[in-house]
Amino acid sequence: MISALLYQAGEILKKDFYESGSSTSKERFDLVTASDINIEEVLIRGLKAQYPDYSIFSEERGEIDNKSEKKWIIDPIDGTADFVFGVPYFSISLSLEINGEITEGHVYNPISNEYYFSSAETGKAFLNGEVIKVSGTCAVEESLIAFGFSANYPYISDYYKRWRHLFDNCKKGMPLISPALTLCNIARGRIDAYLDSRCSMEGQAAGALILQNAGGKLLNYDLGKYDHRAAGIIATNGNLPVLL
Repeated sequence: MISALLYQAGEILKKDFYESGSSTSKERFDLVTASDINIEEVLIRGLKAQYPDYSIFSEERGEIDNKSEKKWIIDPIDGTADFVFGVPYFSISLSLEINGEITEGHVYNPISNEYYFSSAETGKAFLNGEVIKVSGTCAVEESLIAFGFSANYPYISDYYKRWRHLFDNCKKGMPLISPALTLCNIARGRIDAYLDSRCSMEGQAAGALILQNAGGKLLNYDLGKYDHRAAGIIATNGNLPVLL
């Protein structure tokens, strides 16, 4: 089962988190660790064993066995910077794409033991087997809003320029850099909206399905119809008018 595979990978990741490790930079502001590579390999081996005829796309290796319209999309550590800095806010994200549509989403934080799941078949979103729903917050002044950026001045400046009304008026805004987990936190009603100009397909696809099936709403960051293959996302509980 997929859940057993993620629990297995999660145990390895949890052990790595509490031990010292090293990171190497793919490019500035974009980190990759030995744990990213290791977890990726565990997931790829497990998926190939269970689903030998499916394609796989992974954040670190890209397209793997591109032979089927059924494709697993892997982010071995969504929130690698948090993992490196010792912040327990990261997850393993896995989604299933069939004919261009996401039909399953799995997001697992092994530190908090939170396993989020949704599928097109159920039409519901779950946290550790219990149905979850978005918050009812509808006023910006009462909202908790997350913004996806790190210490990169041009991106911070752009956020403040474009979304100043949210920074100035929300109850609390803060940067979070694990798209999958943040989308799930909207799905469970913990926060109300999330804006990220750069998050990738593998980081957002699973969480997006979970959020949608919990009652949330999504747009691409350029305000177009949501497409998990496009970089960037605007996500809300479906009640909050963040675009005003």
